[in-house]
Amino acid sequence: MIKIISLLFLALGIINTSHADLLQSGFKVEYDVEYNGFNLGVSKRSLSFAPPKTAIYKSTTTPEGFASLLISETATETSNIHISRNKIKPLLYRLVKNKKGNIEQYKIDFNWQTNQLKNSYSKNTEPLKDNTQDLLSFQLKIMQDLQKHKTSMQYRIATKKHTRDYKLKVIQKETIKTRLGEFEVTKLQSELTQGKSQFTFWAAPALEYLPIKIEKINDKGDVFSFTIRAFIVQK
Repeated sequence: MIKIISLLFLALGIINTSHADLLQSGFKVEYDVEYNGFNLGVSKRSLSFAPPKTAIYKSTTTPEGFASLLISETATETSNIHISRNKIKPLLYRLVKNKKGNIEQYKIDFNWQTNQLKNSYSKNTEPLKDNTQDLLSFQLKIMQDLQKHKTSMQYRIATKKHTRDYKLKVIQKETIKTRLGEFEVTKLQSELTQGKSQFTFWAAPALEYLPIKIEKINDKGDVFSFTIRAFIVQK
């Protein structure tokens, strides 16, 4: 049903910057997930809001098809975020993995009052810099910065094992095909950090620079990709 609604929105041209502010109204999006070219499953994401001013960006990734016969793990990520017109500040990031009832979880706490970042996995506490994001919030920050016509960005991204600086820049304009049809996109990519870690985004101006495709290469060179398959504006 969500895919049918998504196609109707696109066909009618309802979704554009004059009719919706996705970072204020919220949205739902689904991505096909691949790992090193293997179809892994689906990542279902939603941006919603809780009073007084907290945004919640949630991602649930589950195996589908043949992968579900080999993999039984579900991963749920949640980022509580403060979103304003000029800034996106993560407050709390949680990851919960459920593998046949075996639960693995950790959280990253962003305390902007004391300017401290606490990671429950590494048990580290470190200074919290102004441009720090988590793995979900920085995707929204990219949308916000591209809407401001920025062509280069720098973020400090806190993950399970480390906190790293990533510099991204707009490379080129492209057209890519998805299950929802063709999109004109802005492609941006991060510079290589330690190891082979790198992010690449294909963001669609027609959807307020929502990432239509995301590619993440980890330190080992493994490639995770997310390609849009459904989208709807939150009501």
